[in-house]
Amino acid sequence: MTIRILHLLLCFLPVLLSATRSLADNGLLTGKVIDNKTGEVVDFAAVALFKQSDGSVVKSYQTENGGKFQFSNLPFDTYKIKISFVGYTSAIIENIVLSKQHPTKNLGTIKLKPDANVLNEVVVTDTKPVVQFGTDTITYNVSQSLMAEGSTASDVMRNVPMVDVDIDGKPTIAGKRNTRIFMDGKPSDYTAATLTDLLNVLPADAIEKIEVITNPDVQYAADGDGIINITLKKGYKIGLNGSVALTGGTLGTYNGSAYIAYRTDSLSISSSYGYINRPTTSDGVVNTTYYKNDAISSYRNQYSTNDNGNKGHNLRGNMDWDITPNQNVRVAANVNFRNTGGDSYLDDHSLDIKSVETKLIQQNNSNVNDGSSYNLDADYSLKLKNNKGTLKAGMVGFYNNNDRDRNLAREILTHSNGLLVKTRQYYNNVAANTGLDLNLNYYRPVTKLSSLSMGFQSSFHKNDNDQFVTGYNFDTLQDTVNSNLTNRFIYYENIYAVYASYSLRTKKRWSFRAGGRTELTDASFEQDKPATASMKPYINFFPNISLGKSFRKRYNVGISYSMRIARPRDYALNPLVDSSNTANIFYGNPALKPSYTHQVELSFGAFGQKWSFTPRLSYANSGHIIERIRMDTVSTYENVGSSNTYALNMFGNYRPTKKITFTGSFGVSRTTYESTFNLSKNTVGYSYRASVGPSIQFPKRIAFEGNVNYYNRASVQGRSKGSVSASFGARKGFLDNKLFVRVMSVDPFAQRRNIQFVEGINYTQERNSKLATRNYQLTVSYRFTKVGRNTVNKQKKDSSKAPETPISE
Repeated sequence: MTIRILHLLLCFLPVLLSATRSLADNGLLTGKVIDNKTGEVVDFAAVALFKQSDGSVVKSYQTENGGKFQFSNLPFDTYKIKISFVGYTSAIIENIVLSKQHPTKNLGTIKLKPDANVLNEVVVTDTKPVVQFGTDTITYNVSQSLMAEGSTASDVMRNVPMVDVDIDGKPTIAGKRNTRIFMDGKPSDYTAATLTDLLNVLPADAIEKIEVITNPDVQYAADGDGIINITLKKGYKIGLNGSVALTGGTLGTYNGSAYIAYRTDSLSISSSYGYINRPTTSDGVVNTTYYKNDAISSYRNQYSTNDNGNKGHNLRGNMDWDITPNQNVRVAANVNFRNTGGDSYLDDHSLDIKSVETKLIQQNNSNVNDGSSYNLDADYSLKLKNNKGTLKAGMVGFYNNNDRDRNLAREILTHSNGLLVKTRQYYNNVAANTGLDLNLNYYRPVTKLSSLSMGFQSSFHKNDNDQFVTGYNFDTLQDTVNSNLTNRFIYYENIYAVYASYSLRTKKRWSFRAGGRTELTDASFEQDKPATASMKPYINFFPNISLGKSFRKRYNVGISYSMRIARPRDYALNPLVDSSNTANIFYGNPALKPSYTHQVELSFGAFGQKWSFTPRLSYANSGHIIERIRMDTVSTYENVGSSNTYALNMFGNYRPTKKITFTGSFGVSRTTYESTFNLSKNTVGYSYRASVGPSIQFPKRIAFEGNVNYYNRASVQGRSKGSVSASFGARKGFLDNKLFVRVMSVDPFAQRRNIQFVEGINYTQERNSKLATRNYQLTVSYRFTKVGRNTVNKQKKDSSKAPETPISE
C-alpha cells in the first residue's frame, strides 16, 4: 500500500510540472477598498505602491470597477502601499512580501474610515501573527510557525494556547471536560483511538490554522464544551506550489510529508501525504494503600514497562471549484492507514500490613493493532441573486475500523501455600465506526449591519465493537472460549437538529448575536449478552447569546452564555470487559445519561502597537457529569453528580521589534464536585496551566522559536502533579528561502511525567508514569512555486474568501 501511494504521487507530480512549464516568476498584488461605515465600494481612491526598503515609488493606481486595484508584473521584493481619498483617513499597509514562495498577495477588503477633519494615517502589518485572539476564538496560525515543518498535528497541538495534550496525545481545551475535534468546520467523529492515531500522522505542513472555540455558534453541534477546529490548506496561490519535508530524531522517530496544490482562477486542487514511524517507551509505578476501619490493612504495588511502535500513512485530496461566480463546489477525501504494536511487562506485588509480600503476579502482554479510516466531505454553495443570501448544502461520510490482537501470559505465585498458577489469554477486538452527516444552511444579510442564519443538520452513526476472548487450558492443551469476556456491542446514534441565529452590529461598535438550536437524539444499542439498560429518544433546546463592545480602537469586552451537552462516547458506553490488569478491571456503562453544561464567559482585550493582553473569566455548571471512577479493583464510567467550575485564563504577547515576539498565557480553575458517590474526601480541585515562548527573526534568514508549557489537572477522585513540556527550534533558509533546515529539541530538560493521586472509599493510590519524549530532530524541507507571467486577478474568489483587514473602526 505504501509503495502504491508513493508511486501515485510520483506519477502525479510530473504531470502538474509539465502543465506549468510556461509559468514564470512575477508578483501580483490585489485588493478592494470600501467605506468602513456603509460598506460601499470606494472608486477612484489613490493607491501608491512603494518599496519598503527605501520608500521609492514603484507604481500608482486608482481603484475602479467596484473599488478594486491590481499591481501585476512586480519584481519580488518587500512593499508597502498607501491608500488615500478625499474625506477619508489615509491607510498604509506595510511589509507586503512577494517572493518565489509567495508570488501573489490578495489584501482582501480594506476599509477606509470617513474623516473630513483629521488627515492622519493608520499603519497595519500584512503578516499574520502566530496567535490571534478573538472574543470566542483563539487562532493558532500553523503556517506562520516554524515548529510546523516536519511535525504532526499532535506535535503542533502542544503549542496552541489553552490546549492540553495528555500523555497519549489526546488534545482537550483547558478547563473543559468534553472537547470535540473538527476538521474544516465539520465533526471528525473518529473514535478516541483512531483520532489520536490520525493526529499523530496528519502532517502539520498541510494545516493552515487551528482554532480553539470556547463558545461555538449554534451552527455547530451542541455536543462538547468546546471545539478545536483544524483548518487544512487549500491551493491559495494561482499556479503550482508545494512542499516536501523529511524529519529524523534521536528517539528513532522519522517522518515525511508532501504537499502539492494547483490553482487557476476558478479551480483549486491540492493533496497532502504524511508518513510517520514513532517508537514509544514508557514505564509506570502504581502504589495502592488499602484501609479497613480507617487503618492500613494492606498494600499493592505495580511496576510496568511498555515498548511500542507506531507507523501510519495519511493521504488527503481537496478540490475547490467555482462553477460560476455564484456557485462553488468543494470536495475533500482523507484516507488513513496505521499499525501499532509492542510488548508490555508487569510485576504486581501484594503486601500485608507489615509490607511482607503475600502474592506475586508477573505478566507479559503483546499486542498488534491495524486500522484504517476513510472520510469524504463535500459542499455546494449558491449565492442567490439580488443579495438574497447564500444557500449551502453539505455531507460527510466516514468509515473507521480497528483490528486489535492481544496475547497475555500471567503467572500467579501465592506465598502462603507456594501455589503457582499460570494463565494465558487471547483477546481479539474488532471495532468499526460508520456515519453520515447531512447539513443545509441559509445565510442572508438583513441590513448592512445585521444578518440571519438558519439551517438543518442530521447525523447517522453506528459503532460496532466485537470482542472474542479465549483462555488456554494447560490440562487439555487447548484454547477454550471465555464466555464471560466474549461479547459484541453495537451502538446507534441518530441526531436531527434545526437552528437559527441573528447577528447585529451598530455604528457605535456594539455587536450582538443570539441563536438557538434544537436537537432530537435517538440512540439505542444491541449486545450479545442480556441488556441491563435501555435508551429513549430525547429533545433538547440549546440557547446561545453573546454581546460585545469595542472602545477607542484599543479595547474590547464581551460576554456570552451557552448551553452544551456531553453525550457519552462509545468508549464510555461499551460494556466489554478488559481484565488484562487484575488490579484495574475496566468496562463501560451503557446506562450513562448525557451531561448538560451551562457556561458563561466574560472576555476583555487590550491592544497596543507592540502588545496585546486578553483575559477571560468563565463559569460552568455541569450536571450528571461523566467521569471514570475506580472502586477497589474495578473502574468504569458513571454519572457521578454535578460540578461548578470557575476559570481565569490570561493571554498576552509583546513585540518589542518587528523581529521579536514574546507570547505567554496563564490559567487557573477551581472545580467543586457534588456527588452521590462517596468517592473522595476532596471535593474541591484546582487546575493550573501556563506557557511562554519567544519567536525571533535573525539576519541571514535564521529564525528561532521556543515554547515551555506547564499544567496539572484535578479530577473527581483526586489530583495530578504538575507536568512540564518544552520545545525549541531554529531554522535557516537557503536558495532564496526555497530550502529550509531546522533543528529542534523536544523536552530537553526532562522526560514527560504524569503523577496522579487518587482517593477512594477504602484506598489511596499514587500513579507515576514516564514517557520517553526527549528528542533532538533534524528537518529538511523544500518549497516550490510556479506562477504565470500574465496571471489575472483572482476576482471574487479571493475577495470573498480572504479575511477582511479593517484599517480603522
